[in-house]
Parts: sequence; C-alpha cells; structure tokens
Amino acid sequence: MEVTVALPTYKNNGTTIRDLLESLSHQTYANFRLLVVYKPSDGDVTEDVISKYKNLDIEVIYQKEGYIEEAMNLIFSNANADILITTDDDAIPSKDWIRNHVNLHEKFPEVGMVGPYFGNGHKINVFKKIYSFLMERPLDERMKDYLTYFSKTGIFVGNPFFNNYNLPYIKSFSFMGVNMSVKKEVYKDFRLLQMTLRGIGYEPYLCFHSFIKGLYPATFKDCCKLFHNERDSLSRPKSLSGIKERYAELMLSVYYLNKFYKLDLTKLKIDMLIKTLSWKLHKKTKEDEAMLDGIRLGLKISLEAIQNNYDSMWIRSKLKEIQ
Repeated sequence: MEVTVALPTYKNNGTTIRDLLESLSHQTYANFRLLVVYKPSDGDVTEDVISKYKNLDIEVIYQKEGYIEEAMNLIFSNANADILITTDDDAIPSKDWIRNHVNLHEKFPEVGMVGPYFGNGHKINVFKKIYSFLMERPLDERMKDYLTYFSKTGIFVGNPFFNNYNLPYIKSFSFMGVNMSVKKEVYKDFRLLQMTLRGIGYEPYLCFHSFIKGLYPATFKDCCKLFHNERDSLSRPKSLSGIKERYAELMLSVYYLNKFYKLDLTKLKIDMLIKTLSWKLHKKTKEDEAMLDGIRLGLKISLEAIQNNYDSMWIRSKLKEIQ
C-alpha cells in the first residue's frame, strides 16, 4: 500500500519541524513519501532543516500565495498514494504512527478516513436530548449513528443519542488535520473552497465528502498516537482577534453546506439566538466574549453571502476585516 505523509508549513523556525522529521526517520513503517507544502517567509529555516534528512523521501512544493486551504489543495492535487496521512510541522508522531494508520485502512475497507478518538463517552441530560431532537436533527438521516455531524441548520453538533461506543470504530465528523489519514478515493477529487484565513473546519468538510462517497469517516480508540506541541497556531489561537476569527470560521459551515442541501435557516437563527444568550449568561472572560463575537460575525457573513450569492473570496475579505 503506497503511503504519502503530507504537511503544510509556514513561518517555522526549524525547531518543531526538526522534531517531526526526526520522529518520521524512526517509523516502524518506512515505505512512505513525505510531501511538504512550503510557503517561504523571512527568517524561515525549513529548507535548511529538510536538507539534513536525506534518509527520507521528501518532496517540497512551494506555495506562492494563499492560506491553509490553498496549501491543502496542493497536497490533495499532488498526492497520489493509496493512503494520505496529514500532520503539522509541530507534531511528534509515535514510532508506530504510520503503521497504525495503514493497518486500520487495510482492516476496514469501508472506512474512508481514520483518526484517533479523544472522547470518553459521558452521559447526556434529558434537556440536551430534547433540544437536539427539536433543533439539531442531522442534515442527512444516515448521520444519526455518528457521534458528531452537521445539523439541518448547517452547524456542527454533537449527537446526544449516540451510544455505539463499543463498536470497533466510532463514526464521526470530528477530525484534526494534525493526525488523520484518507483513502485516495476520498481525497483525490476533493478541493477546499478558498474561504478562510485559518482553515478552521476543513476537516469536517473532508469528512462530509467521504460520507457522500459512502465511505465512513471513523475514529479509533488508542490508535495513531502523536504529541502535538502547545503553541499559538492557526487552529489554536491565543489572541482575542485570533479567537474571534476561529469561531467566525466555524460558522461558515452554513455557507458551505448550503451548496449541497436546503438548510433550515429560520431554525438556525432561533437556535443561535438561544445558544448565544445561554453562553453569554455563563461565560465571562474576554476570550469568551471574543468567541461569542466570532460566532455572531460568522453567522452574519454566511447568511449575507447566501442571500446575495457571494463567492468564497468575498467571505475571506470579510474575515480580513477582523484583523
């Protein structure tokens, strides 16, 4: 089975990507190619670090413009392996990381995407179940046996009725690009809209694509272990403006899914009004306020774009105004 490990990198000082390359040099599954999409920046030493790892089969593709979506699209279009494993330049995979991903794809051919499961299967109160039944029904009835899914209103939600924790794998739309693998049938014809600045939510869109193709996005317990360095990053911002951007981008799923399904936008407005009022009563920090501001802004941008038939680049221009 041919394997490509791929990552986008930008503004790396060489420290974290060196740790990644070192860990990839000691994988128990050695038959893989490494694809690095590199966007040059001042003071970046990525190329210097990569040049020292001649034991690895590395291809560097230069990203001339754009953001994370353009970088991921370069990965999807240039990869051609049976299995594509994605990660970040600040990750440290365990020695069996690649082997775990490959073994699971071989064992479960009906699975289109593989990733680790991070939950613990906790009880949900009756109120949450009632609210979910009324306001968060799955976009497609086939999603009802998923742990997380997109609702009929276009937002990403958890499934309080899920109880299939003892199965070999858990169907879910909750994936992280730092540690996921995708079959060629799924990734090869998938392209992200050029819509965001941080790429928030792109993984569930890929899950949705896998779902449409009839291949399950599945998470597994105790698999594919990897350490992810804690730092300010695109997906884990620390600044208030970054937090606002992140949550605004999460709400863009409404715009994205409206292209495939007829969403209940009236129920969406009611749902988000109830939720934001509830969150506002319980969350008091500046970070909480930035989150709420981002949710409101993202919803506003999505609805305006739908109403006026604006393209994805218009959405990106509105997100830039946050900065």
